Parts: sequence; C-alpha cells; structure tokens
Amino acid sequence: MQIKRIKDLIFGGAALILSVFYLSASVQVKTRPKLTPGYASARIIPILLGTLLAALSVICLVQGVRKLKTKPEAGEAPQAPSQKGDLTAVVLTFAVIIAYIAVLSKLGFCLSTALYLFVQMLVLAPKDKRNYALFAAVSVLFTAVIFVAFRIGLQQLLPRGVIEGLLGF
Repeated sequence: MQIKRIKDLIFGGAALILSVFYLSASVQVKTRPKLTPGYASARIIPILLGTLLAALSVICLVQGVRKLKTKPEAGEAPQAPSQKGDLTAVVLTFAVIIAYIAVLSKLGFCLSTALYLFVQMLVLAPKDKRNYALFAAVSVLFTAVIFVAFRIGLQQLLPRGVIEGLLGF
C-alpha cells in the first residue's frame, strides 16, 4: 500500500490526538471570574481552536477512508508531487512565524499581525496570482476585526505597540 493513499489517515489521526491533548489542557486554563464575564474567559479561544482542530481532523480522517475505498485507474500514472516548492513554503512559513513571535512585543499586536498575514499570504500564493493590494486589505481588515474582538468583545489585553498607542488602547 502506498504511503500516498494513507497519508490523510496518518495526519488526521495525529491531529485528532493532538486536539484531544490541546482541549484537555485548554479546560485547565485558570481564569479570573471577577474580572471577566463567564463567556469571555481565557479558556474560550483555546477551546474553540481545539474544537476546530478536532473537527478538521475528523474531516481529514473521512477523506482518508474515502481515498482507501477508491481504486486508482489502471492507465493512470502516478503524479510526482512538487515537493521542492512545498518544502520551501513550509520552511518560509516557520521562518515567518518565528519572526512574528520575535517582533510581537516590540511592534505590538496590530502592526506585527498585519505584517505577518501579508508576508504569509505572499509565501503561500503562487507568484502569478499575487495581488498585493488585496493581501494588504485582508491583512489590515482581519487584524482590526481580531483586535476589536479581543480588546472590546472579550476584554483581553493584547501586546501594545505604536498603533495601539496612537489609538489610545
């Protein structure tokens, strides 16, 4: 059996196990109930992310089972994946994440997150389909929505930087 046909099963199973550990750790996060309302505790985002990871893992497992049930056609030649491009994207993604973590405390949440999202979209988008204006708009809009959701909706502090200082947050 080719590893290609079972990779979704392997990945889905590993991600499901990881999500179970993540969810068990997220329900143990200590909160300060007197300072925040019950719906806005420090646990809510980790629990939502863990649940989302578990759901996506189950979807990946279902796709893996479906792949196993289908048989490849006899005349169909296996296609070689573009592993070099994929590896470059993975390495660049890790580099961008490390850079984001490094500048987060210096630049603050808004500026560092908008820059991170813009650069990450550049890394993942094919060169012929890069739309810099769209990437910039999505980065700024998504950062603003997340900032408002955390700062105003959930009343959670985010790392302050130049933009937050100008806005008075």
